[in-house]
Amino acid sequence: MKKPKIERTEKETLKTFQKEIPSNYFFNKNKNQYSKIVKNAEHMYKYNFKLPPEVFKNKKLIDFGAGTGENTIYLANWGAQCTLVEMNPIAHNISKKVFKKYCKSKKGHKFINSSIFDVKVRKNFYDIAHCRGVLSHTSGKEIAFKKIASSLKKGGILIFGDPNKSGGFQNMLQRYAVYRFSKNDEEMVRVSEYLFKDDIDRSYAAVPRTRRQIIFDRWVIQSQDDPSINEVLKWMKKSNLKFYSSYPSLPSFYNIDSFYHKKKNGIEDFSNILSLSEYLWMTHTEDDDKFLGKINRDIKPFSDSLKSLSEYVANCNKKTKINYSLFKNRTKSISKFAKNLNFLNIANKKSIIFFKECDQFINLTKKGDLIRLKKFVKKTKFLFKDAVGLRHTDYIAYKMK
Repeated sequence: MKKPKIERTEKETLKTFQKEIPSNYFFNKNKNQYSKIVKNAEHMYKYNFKLPPEVFKNKKLIDFGAGTGENTIYLANWGAQCTLVEMNPIAHNISKKVFKKYCKSKKGHKFINSSIFDVKVRKNFYDIAHCRGVLSHTSGKEIAFKKIASSLKKGGILIFGDPNKSGGFQNMLQRYAVYRFSKNDEEMVRVSEYLFKDDIDRSYAAVPRTRRQIIFDRWVIQSQDDPSINEVLKWMKKSNLKFYSSYPSLPSFYNIDSFYHKKKNGIEDFSNILSLSEYLWMTHTEDDDKFLGKINRDIKPFSDSLKSLSEYVANCNKKTKINYSLFKNRTKSISKFAKNLNFLNIANKKSIIFFKECDQFINLTKKGDLIRLKKFVKKTKFLFKDAVGLRHTDYIAYKMK
């Protein structure tokens, strides 16, 4: 039996997404448009998730919160036999149209109109369980995650994605202002457009959906309870799941033991290090090529000195002669550049301004002057600019045997 809060949130979510379905843009694509979407998915799965399309061949897959099927159809065409579970009857019917239009094999796929909490799922049955962008909209994230994980057979693969608590920090500030100045859905649409037009413009250019769909998905939806990395890892551990990969990738620079080292460590063992990722996700505005370009230029002297020292003693053999003075100069150089590495300071200098802007934003919102707030948002250097944080994180795990 569902808890009252879970049931109430489900009804609110269903009501919102029946007005504006976030993914209602897919089934009318032509072949060229569809092939571009599939090509992007192939790259994401193969190089980001480390799951090549061949993994899905002849596998039983269940997609929880499948929506209109836009993230399931290419998995079916890679050979998976798919079961789509979707609460919204409108999206549920669209998913059937998507499969009818694009699916290479029409046999073996099932469509279930149900919430995650109500659906009866065979335990230890599926090879792959898929759930992306769903649990944040519920009031029972961990309960739903446990149910999803229980559907997997031993050795099965979980593909799970949701916004991140820190990555969605800027979105939460936006939601605070939108709710502060709105009394109903239509006012929320107007306030969102008034305060955050640039952000909506960027989203509109990135994903082909209407501006209302973006606003309903980002701000009108009542439950947007995003999990942290450590919450997801905790859920995995409780469900006997082992973390495999993620996108964006989590820091792994601390894993440098050899292949033969007896104790094998994973990111779960050093959870505080993961806050470095979330710190950068929270303040993310510039595209990676700009941000990483700055870091790359900063690290170049260090990189050159490291190369110089390594190459000086490379392929050391009985004929090798090491000049002590030259060797010492190289070790001194790398120590000097290592001491002056500035890559965290680049993020820290930005964050000083960023968090000051956050303080000012909350203060102006509480004062209730919408015009003044609009002028401030327009002038901010980092807050609500470009990417506005990291909107989504994906995790891949497998069920331990």
